[in-house]
Amino acid sequence: MTANRILIAWLAALVAGSILVALPDTGAPLIRISRTHGPGLLDVVGISVITIGVVTLWWWLIRRRRTIAARVGRRGVLVLALVLVLAFAEVIWSVLADNGPWWIVGATVAMVVQLVALATSGGRS
Repeated sequence: MTANRILIAWLAALVAGSILVALPDTGAPLIRISRTHGPGLLDVVGISVITIGVVTLWWWLIRRRRTIAARVGRRGVLVLALVLVLAFAEVIWSVLADNGPWWIVGATVAMVVQLVALATSGGRS
């Protein structure tokens, strides 16, 4: 498998899952996260599709962790990890505090970090 195939699988899962999440969900939320957030059945299916793509990406990145570390160095890995944690924290804060579309900032930063890690993983497994 190559990094390009992982990228295609990840992006396909993100697009398909995001479309499912964006579709109107007529049922009540299955889980109430906050006052205005809570996934319905269609959202859960979309989130599951996205999760499959993310797990595939992280499977690749974990297997290529030594290559990534060799290319970006110890500080680079620490910076990527710190920025990723902060991005996830921002998403969680935004959703739990009902801060509207601010979660998009954290999600975008997290995607960029993952793309950087994927770009530096290179080669075949």
